[in-house]
Amino acid sequence: MRWLTQLFGTDQQPPQNTQHDLHRAAAALLLEVARTDGEVDEDEIRHLMDTVHLRWHLDPGEMLDIMGELEARLDQATDLFEFTAPLREHWDPETRVKLIEDMWAMAAADGKADVYEEHMIRRVSDLLYVSHGDYIRAKIKAMNS
Repeated sequence: MRWLTQLFGTDQQPPQNTQHDLHRAAAALLLEVARTDGEVDEDEIRHLMDTVHLRWHLDPGEMLDIMGELEARLDQATDLFEFTAPLREHWDPETRVKLIEDMWAMAAADGKADVYEEHMIRRVSDLLYVSHGDYIRAKIKAMNS
């Protein structure tokens, strides 16, 4: 849980964000997309592992270790702001759009992107200050891949 405390800070200490911490926050958002439809199947887990390894060099062993922690944190989160705020503050617009594209690819990993996943990605897109045009382009690119 130490990395989560660093990412989100406490009442006594402001957050201290490393790139690795930000990548984990992004992985939590991808996991939340997978969980949105009520079940996470093997294709979604495989896609999540491949994405975090390829994009941010989080190895599968590390990802498995933190998945339980991420799920617990997501279950306790009142909204997605705590995950998106550090990313918005530290990532440039292109990197944030790439995350939206990855979220769309995650939504489609089980063969379909449902309305709940779409709603969640739209919320994250708004919290990351991703324009509607970039949101649509990310969706089209991910769905056509």
